[in-house]
Amino acid sequence: MRAERLSFLAASALVFGYILLRAFTVPIVHDEAMAFFSFAERGSFIPFHANWDAGNHVLSTALGWAGYRVFGFHVWALRLPSVLGFLLYAAYAWKWGLMLRTPLVRRCLWAALLLMPFLLDFFSLFRGYGLAITFWSMALYELCALLERPRTKHLVLALFAMACATWCSLNLLALWLAVLAITAVLVPVRKQPFGRSVWRALIWLLLGVVPFLFAAAFARALGEHGALYYGNTLGVIKGSLASLTQLLLGTDGLFAPLLVLAVAVGCTGIAAWEFIRERTVPGAWAMAVLAALLWADCLGRVVLHHWDGTLYPEDRTALHWVPLFVLLFAFAADRLSRLNARWQWAALVLLVLPARAITTSNLRTTMYWPEQAIPSSIFQAAEREQQGADRLLTIGAYHQMPACWGFGLRERGLALNAVDNTAFPHGGEDLLLIDPQSMDIPPGYRMVQLGESGRVELLRKTTEPSLELVLDSTFSNEANDGEYMELWHPAVEALRGHAFLVQLDMDLHADPAPFSGTLIVEVDSAGEKLHYEYILGQFFGRAANSDSIHTVRRIPTVSQGADRAVVYLFNPDRQGLSSKGRLRVHLIRDGA
Repeated sequence: MRAERLSFLAASALVFGYILLRAFTVPIVHDEAMAFFSFAERGSFIPFHANWDAGNHVLSTALGWAGYRVFGFHVWALRLPSVLGFLLYAAYAWKWGLMLRTPLVRRCLWAALLLMPFLLDFFSLFRGYGLAITFWSMALYELCALLERPRTKHLVLALFAMACATWCSLNLLALWLAVLAITAVLVPVRKQPFGRSVWRALIWLLLGVVPFLFAAAFARALGEHGALYYGNTLGVIKGSLASLTQLLLGTDGLFAPLLVLAVAVGCTGIAAWEFIRERTVPGAWAMAVLAALLWADCLGRVVLHHWDGTLYPEDRTALHWVPLFVLLFAFAADRLSRLNARWQWAALVLLVLPARAITTSNLRTTMYWPEQAIPSSIFQAAEREQQGADRLLTIGAYHQMPACWGFGLRERGLALNAVDNTAFPHGGEDLLLIDPQSMDIPPGYRMVQLGESGRVELLRKTTEPSLELVLDSTFSNEANDGEYMELWHPAVEALRGHAFLVQLDMDLHADPAPFSGTLIVEVDSAGEKLHYEYILGQFFGRAANSDSIHTVRRIPTVSQGADRAVVYLFNPDRQGLSSKGRLRVHLIRDGA
């Protein structure tokens, strides 16, 4: 056992080192950047008071906010809680392995848990999924321990871990209810003083019921605000399981999900047989709980979808099924190997997971969002292009890139433009960011730089537009908390049939900082938006403690039916804003 312990510690240390390196080297992705801009930077993440968005993984966001406040603006500071969460995850992986009697099965389980593909990504990201699986594994273990030995310590740890898991990812809400139901039966303690049962009941209420009801109310409110938008309608097999097998096994066919389903059914049968035959054997309760929770959640998802249209979980939102299945399979192999030693070799199947993790390992990008991780070489190339230009270059990219680009600008202290995604890739911007594996270089552009991952490429337009300055004005606005601040509202008749560049250089001061609103460029016709671009104020790559905006926005050719064109700040939080600056408008003569 000492050799096993040392080997496990060494393996855990290696994986932890890999995770830590990735926290420093992998560029930020959209969901992380938006969680920072929308919640952590503003310090506004408390449910019912923050923006209504499921991207607020409340506990993870709070811990990332703490890292930001303590260590400053660094991507690793936001990711540090997830990185440290792996240590707790590894500790419970060790505990799970000790519940198995067969050495080969135990070691295969450890390898599968420590090197879980896709899950490993989240231990290096500012998202709640890694922490959620950590606390979920902890809650499962303590629940099984509670069923075998009903100690108050196990009750407290199970309830605490389940609350933490769900506040990192609300996808675990239904399973939290199941855990509460199971623990409710165990609150009364036989042959013990009545006061002890009362104490356990209070623990169950305060650590279990109260935070659960609050989370349930929050989830319901998110749904009412249209914020629970991620998932699929294909079902458990074609949608949820297929999304997991594609990422964990590298296959997108239906055979893999069906095989997983068949194995789960077989393992459930073994769990039922073991529970009926030898309920007092260590681990029998664990198998029963794992199987029951796995099927309860799967069937519950089907019921919820047909009842009120709740989407089925997909990829990261179904990740909590993976440890349930892996643990159930390992326990089944361990039980069968006692009947026939040859069954222990079935556990080798689990090594598919670490093999997949090793073959896909890298220090550059994530498995699921490789096209969002913008490397430094792309920023450096864009800066070189900007240095040779006489104005701020416009930049086009797809809709998930503005937050990543804005975060990267501030991280590197670069004075480049914010991204425009309104007409990508046909908006006519000077620079384009594309994924070369999903699209070809558009006509009229040339490659400037390919990122190291091969998934982000910077392009430059081969021709320069002919510009004519038609407006050059300055402005100054005293502090006010109005919801709208108009910067340019021209007579639209003079704009029809032409395209424009609007250049804005504004010293803006928000109270409280940072400015949480947006810059909006809008062209309408009879109330219908012909062109609508909104840029979060935090996307402009400004320096810390500064809300200044320096940007050039492109207005495409204004149609003859347009009846309104306006550039303004939208200030929904009614912050006190004072500003002064310069606004220039350039007519694009050649329509380029």
